[in-house]
Amino acid sequence: MKMIKLLIVDDESIIRKGIRTSIDWWKLDVDIVGEARNGKEALEAVQQLLPDIVVTDIRMPHMDGLEFARHLKERFPQTKIVILSGYDDFDYARQALKIGVNEYLMKPVGAAELEALVLKISDEIARERKKIEEEQSNLDLIRENFSFIQRKWVNRLLKGANKDGDAIVEQAVQMNVSLEGPEYAVLVVDVDDFRLITERASDRDKELTLYAVANITEEVLSSVFSCTVCQSDFDYINVLVNANMKNKHRMIECCEEVQRCVARYMKLSVTIGVGAYVRGLADIPESGKHAISAMQSKVYRGKGQIIVYGESESGNEVKQALPLPSENDKELLESLSIMNQSKIDELLDERFHQFARSHVPYEHIKALSLKWVILAMAHLEQMGVNPGESKHAFLNPYDEIEKYETTEDIRRWLGDLFAAFIESIAAYKNVRFKHIVSAAIKYIQEHYAEDIRLEDVSSHVFVTPNYFSRVFKEETGQHFTEWLNKYRVEKAKLLLKDVGAKIYEVAERVGYNDYKYFTHIFKKVTGLTPKEYRNRI
Repeated sequence: MKMIKLLIVDDESIIRKGIRTSIDWWKLDVDIVGEARNGKEALEAVQQLLPDIVVTDIRMPHMDGLEFARHLKERFPQTKIVILSGYDDFDYARQALKIGVNEYLMKPVGAAELEALVLKISDEIARERKKIEEEQSNLDLIRENFSFIQRKWVNRLLKGANKDGDAIVEQAVQMNVSLEGPEYAVLVVDVDDFRLITERASDRDKELTLYAVANITEEVLSSVFSCTVCQSDFDYINVLVNANMKNKHRMIECCEEVQRCVARYMKLSVTIGVGAYVRGLADIPESGKHAISAMQSKVYRGKGQIIVYGESESGNEVKQALPLPSENDKELLESLSIMNQSKIDELLDERFHQFARSHVPYEHIKALSLKWVILAMAHLEQMGVNPGESKHAFLNPYDEIEKYETTEDIRRWLGDLFAAFIESIAAYKNVRFKHIVSAAIKYIQEHYAEDIRLEDVSSHVFVTPNYFSRVFKEETGQHFTEWLNKYRVEKAKLLLKDVGAKIYEVAERVGYNDYKYFTHIFKKVTGLTPKEYRNRI
């Protein structure tokens, strides 16, 4: 613990010396950092030495103890003050308590009493320091995670999770989010082909890409608007814009500049959906829905567009709000990864029923279907799967889909295509399983006499322990430990034929340092102890 700093203030040198020498202060983790003869000198000393505790007399020249304590509390309120007085005067004590003095003791004060008092105050200081450290730690944690906290709050606001207008305004101040208005609009900036572009990228690289796009967007828009930019819960950027009559007409101009800067500095194309302007805080989520709906319509409007909700090339409102592609894609690809054909059929049926209920235009359905196929093919490539001899292996999906004239035909085509993808994954995994297990068995046979673990073998064949354990069981019908023990026992049986070999030596030579454990395993596998087995042969 950090030592407590103590300052002694008394106009009598013998008193100061007595306080300093009558107690082993170092034993108490207390450092006497200085002395002063009066309040004036003491104030100067406090500014330089910053003591935690000041022990002072009352009656002193130039500035007495009470006046000194008053100035000290005003300038250094955290400093603890102990007054030692030779005057039994209630008025002094009352004034001292009013000032905020911690203790008021009558002289003469015994060393034991003073020591106990300082220890008590030291404990108080230690608790206060700990509390300050914890508060500082919490503040540091909040600062480190502020962007994430702000992002979550803004996304909740755009979803309509916050209903209380007063609470929104109060929280916005804490989140450093401007809601000055008087009008608001939400923009959605979507990186075109983001999932395809980042298919092989790490999660960190994906985050950095979106972070860079968000920074460019904020830099451009903040030059004209007061705005907050953050990543959404999906793979696009949300922007909450405060607008007024002086700048709202510049929205499209700024969006075009965002597109130019992203293309120039990141070599990426972005589509921007622009929600309608609203005036009330409660209407901000509606503008957010408009922006997403506008952005999603790029599936038929094309990439690299600035799409304002309520506007299309013909001047009519965008009627269909297509489901969020990235979330649907993710679920579909996850089902493909685990070869869940029934779940894929369920997802496809659900989407096509939605198309029928909403009367989604045929061209939109073809565009989304092609997107799923292209993402699935890229996903297979990332997994290292080659469709091989599949009848769909060399088909061009853009040409193939043009053969079908109804949504039923497209649905059937997608089902057959994903079934073929699953067959390719299954064939690939079967071959890969055999290769992994074969390499693992070779390694075990070469190192069975050593202290090898499942983690060692899985590392050798470059897969995770859980994955290796699963494929080893599927391929051999035995768990790794079970197979290793049986192999070691077979080796031990050969060694036991040499009657000159000690049984504990045999145990060590096949990888068991514990003789009792070796005997247990040997009997579990053969039904006999090593000694019984040797006697039989």
